[in-house]
Amino acid sequence: MFKFPKLNKVTSIHHVLVADDEDETTFTITHPKHLTWFASPLVDERAAARHNHEHGEAFLKQPHNAVHETSGSNTPENEKEHYEDPEEPVLKRAHESSTIQLFYDLFFVANLTTFTALHEIDDAETLKSYVAFFAILWFTWFQVALFDVRFSNDSAFERLSKALQFGIMTGFAIVGPNFQLGAEDGTAEGRATFQAYQTLSLILMASRLILACQYAAAYMWLVKYKKAHIPILAHIGTLFVAALIYLGLFFSFRNNIGETGLIAWFVTIGFEAVVILLVSGRAKFLSFRKTAIVERLGLLTLIILGEGIIGLCESVSKVGSDGVFSSDIIGMIISSVAIIYFIWMLYFDQEETNHVGTLRQMAWTLLHFPFHVTVLLVVEGLNRLSVWVKLIDTINPLAAVFITFDYALFNSTVPVPEDFLKESVKSLNETINQLFDKFELLGNEADTTDVNFYLNDMLNSTSNVTQIAEDSYQVLGIGFQYVCENLGVDPPESAVIATPSDQISAIFSLFSTVYIYFFSAAGLCLIFLAVLFWLGKRRKLRGEILSIGVRIAVGMGLSLLALMDLPSLYADDNSAINTYLFTPWLLPTVVIFYAIVVLVDNLLINYVRKVITKKRMRSESV
Repeated sequence: MFKFPKLNKVTSIHHVLVADDEDETTFTITHPKHLTWFASPLVDERAAARHNHEHGEAFLKQPHNAVHETSGSNTPENEKEHYEDPEEPVLKRAHESSTIQLFYDLFFVANLTTFTALHEIDDAETLKSYVAFFAILWFTWFQVALFDVRFSNDSAFERLSKALQFGIMTGFAIVGPNFQLGAEDGTAEGRATFQAYQTLSLILMASRLILACQYAAAYMWLVKYKKAHIPILAHIGTLFVAALIYLGLFFSFRNNIGETGLIAWFVTIGFEAVVILLVSGRAKFLSFRKTAIVERLGLLTLIILGEGIIGLCESVSKVGSDGVFSSDIIGMIISSVAIIYFIWMLYFDQEETNHVGTLRQMAWTLLHFPFHVTVLLVVEGLNRLSVWVKLIDTINPLAAVFITFDYALFNSTVPVPEDFLKESVKSLNETINQLFDKFELLGNEADTTDVNFYLNDMLNSTSNVTQIAEDSYQVLGIGFQYVCENLGVDPPESAVIATPSDQISAIFSLFSTVYIYFFSAAGLCLIFLAVLFWLGKRRKLRGEILSIGVRIAVGMGLSLLALMDLPSLYADDNSAINTYLFTPWLLPTVVIFYAIVVLVDNLLINYVRKVITKKRMRSESV
């Protein structure tokens, strides 16, 4: 039976469960946590005061880089950052993200997933819109993370601030559907877009004001420290000025000043981030050393990779909707997983968590934005190219019949022999009906009226080779359009689709864009990983320097592949490039390049370490 003792004012109590013929088992019941209205970001003040008293005089005698140990302190060792200057505050350092910070990250995930689902990248304008919205979302998250890793403490005020920040993230989700660049003034779509710009300006203003209030609340605890005044006030002033700019941009968008307002947006976003990082780098107590900033950025990297995994699962469900998994499709799935896995390996294998704080590491922190952009474009691109591989794999039988017929048609006599024409029409008809049957098993019935019309017109146009060729191309277009509809591939919104053949051109234009940004991002991702490696590690072995060079070289090679463009399906081009683009080797190519980098990384580093070990053994033996 349970024996509950009289409850006192404690956060937790131990109870004893006693059962017949059983040993006593101790368990703990935890009461709801008592929250203060405000919580100090400082370490235990008595310990800090004792530390400053004991070392105040020693500060003048110690070298600049001396580190003092605090003795007899009740403050946990992992919460202390030892400073020798009594005029600087000693902030608590949380080495792990709190649950409420991770909860905030979930709102980032939801926004990113929702925006990705609503805004597929199918041309240059949608690509710019996608990156622009991600930039706004990322830098808002970044500003909150910079505060959290240094000042966040569980209190009623902090929880209220977080609730307001959750509302900010929800506001992003509201404006996301109507956010796009290049909207035309005077149209209904343009009015909705400018309205979204205005709303987003107010959301950005509110987010910066909330952060300014949070820094102001922290400043109240630091006001007695002389060296804390200017840095904290600079944080507050920067965010307040940024909020005023966003408010001004609200009125500029009301006057349809589009391009100028957008430029001001992104200049302000970059300016506030750089200023706060520079101020933090100059003030020792504001540095990110021994904070959770590396963990937060790593978690965000995982979130973006997770977005790729979600997209991959959706792509697999599309390409496997007909139940056919050819070797090309299986290879595509394996390649997609491998690319995401290699990015994870290359990033997290080089991570250093204890040396963030200098100006160079500030650059390392800020460089995560372009790195995350490339990762996001890689994972989105490989998901779209996965569908492309399935599309080509499905349409290939019909395309092969068409190409064979087209080639024979232009080498035949006029009028076209009736037997040849009948045989060709029969072959086209059988192939496209097999294509229809494949998806009709899933309940997607095809309308064969147009197909029958063009096939009959071919039989009645024996003297008009051009008309026969045009009719056969329309049959190919109908089959292509039918496959695209069943795979969920839509042409760009800007495309004008009048005939089935227009569908082919529009879809090829879409995947041309995907191909270019995917290979560009895959190469740039390796280059940014090399730069992050160089910035994040102070002392590098020769093998590590060579590894950085290999990443840059391979990354440049991958980016150069983006210069190739998709040719038309009926182009009479047997070049190696044409053959490559219509094979399933697009994703395996990136896998091979990334695998080379991972392999060379490990071989070089292991080799150099063995050489160093041998030298040490020789020196010790002497």
